[in-house]
Amino acid sequence: MMDTTYSLFFKLLRRALYGDSDLSQYENITSQEWNDIFKIASYQGVLGVLWSGVKDLDMDKQLKIRWLLNVDKIVANYERQMEVIEELALLFAENGMDMMLIKGYGLSLLYPEPKYRPCGDIDFYLYGEYAKGDKVLEETHNLTTDLNKHHHTVNYYRGVMLENHYDFLNTEAHLSNKVIEERLVGIVTKDKGDKISLSNGASVYIPHPEFNALFLLRHAASHFAAERVGIRHVLDWTLFLNNYGRRVDWVRLYEFAKEMNMHRFLNCLNTISIEQLGADPDIFPEYEREEKLEQRVLNEILSPEFNSPMPKSKNPFVILPWKLRRWTKNSWKNKIVYKEGLINQFFVLWMSHIFKPTLK
Repeated sequence: MMDTTYSLFFKLLRRALYGDSDLSQYENITSQEWNDIFKIASYQGVLGVLWSGVKDLDMDKQLKIRWLLNVDKIVANYERQMEVIEELALLFAENGMDMMLIKGYGLSLLYPEPKYRPCGDIDFYLYGEYAKGDKVLEETHNLTTDLNKHHHTVNYYRGVMLENHYDFLNTEAHLSNKVIEERLVGIVTKDKGDKISLSNGASVYIPHPEFNALFLLRHAASHFAAERVGIRHVLDWTLFLNNYGRRVDWVRLYEFAKEMNMHRFLNCLNTISIEQLGADPDIFPEYEREEKLEQRVLNEILSPEFNSPMPKSKNPFVILPWKLRRWTKNSWKNKIVYKEGLINQFFVLWMSHIFKPTLK
C-alpha cells in the first residue's frame, strides 16, 4: 500500500503531464507534505517535470522559490547542452559523419516541456565511426579522449560530458548483452532513425521506435539490477509509450524479452507506467500480472533496499567488497533482468570489475 505522500506525488506528476484544472483537490496539502514531495521529486530526478504540475498551486513561498531556482538550473543546463549538440552535429556533418542521439535530448522531445527534463551527459552514436569522431574532437578542440570505459569513449566539451558509443550496451558485464547488442545494431543498420533539424541548420537522428523500445527497456533493467532506476527512467518509458508505442511490434518485443528473461521486469515497468503515470493500457497486448513483484519493484524504485554509496577510494580492495555486497543484495533483481544464472553472472561481473574496478 502506497502512503499518502507518494500518492500525492504521482497525482501531481500526472497533472504535470496531462493537465488538471480542478485546483480544489490540492488545497489541503500540508507544508510537511509539500516538503516531502519536493524531496521525492529531487531524489527521483523529476523536479523540473513536476514543476509544471505545482507552480500554480499554493505552497510555502520559500519552498516555491527554492523549487524555481532548481528548475532554472535544469533549464540552463538543457540550453547549454542544446548548444553543444548543435555544434557537434555541425562539426561531424562537416567531416562526413551522421550523429544519432541516444537517450537525453531525443527523449526530452517527448515531454510537454522538454527543457524540464534533466540531461546529464550527451550520448551519441556515429554509425561505426566513433574513432574518427574522437579524432575530429581531439584535433578541432584539443580534447583528450578517455578510453577507460566499457562501451563508449568520453570527452568533455564546454563542461559537458560526451559519451561516444561504439557499443550500445556493456557487452563485457553480461553475456546476454551481446545478443541484445546484435539486435540493436541490426535495427540501426536497417533504419538510421528519424531525422530532425536543429536551429543552426544541422540535423541529428533519433532512434527508430523498435530500437528505443528494446534499448530503453534494457537500459532501465540494467540500472535497476545493478544500482537503482528512478521514476525519471520510468517516465521516459511512459512518454515513449504514449508517443511511439503504436509503432512498436509488441509481440516481437515480448518474445525477445522472454528469451532474454526480462519479460517480468517489462511487465512491472508497464504496470507502473499505467497505474502511476497514466500510460494508455491499450498500447500493448495483455500480459501476466504479478502484484507482489510489481509492488516490490515499485518500492525498490522509490526506496532502494541497498542504498550504500560507492566508496570514493580507487583501491580495488575497497571497491570490490562493496560491489560484492551490492550484487548479493540485488540478486533478486538480477533474476528478473538477466538470462544468465547467478553463478555465471557473478563470474563474468567479477572478471569485468577486476580489469576495471573503479567503474560502476
